[in-house]
Amino acid sequence: MGRRVALAAGVGALLGLAWWGMFELFASGSVCSKDEWGCLGAFVISIPVFAVAGSVAGGLALRSLKVSRAWLVAVPATLMAVVAMVLLLGVTFLAFAVFAALYALIAVLTGARREGPVESSA
Repeated sequence: MGRRVALAAGVGALLGLAWWGMFELFASGSVCSKDEWGCLGAFVISIPVFAVAGSVAGGLALRSLKVSRAWLVAVPATLMAVVAMVLLLGVTFLAFAVFAALYALIAVLTGARREGPVESSA
């Protein structure tokens, strides 16, 4: 279980860094025009694109690392992290931590449970 959580957190941190980079490109105006709300429009359009691309990239990365239930970790964790980052636009430098924490949390919550012996009350 520890390996699974660590790998998920690592993949989440990399996706968080990608989010931060994307946000900084838009904030600097180097990939869009700051006239007529052009950068805001580009950012709003890029959010769902990043959510889908991040989910797919996270799922493929976890699957290639042979993490069990990779897609069950990647999709909800990416979607929750994107929503959190939209709500926390002022602290995007913490994106890698938010993504990593949510990936680790979802990895723990979706991990296989080991059932112990059932004790009878008789």
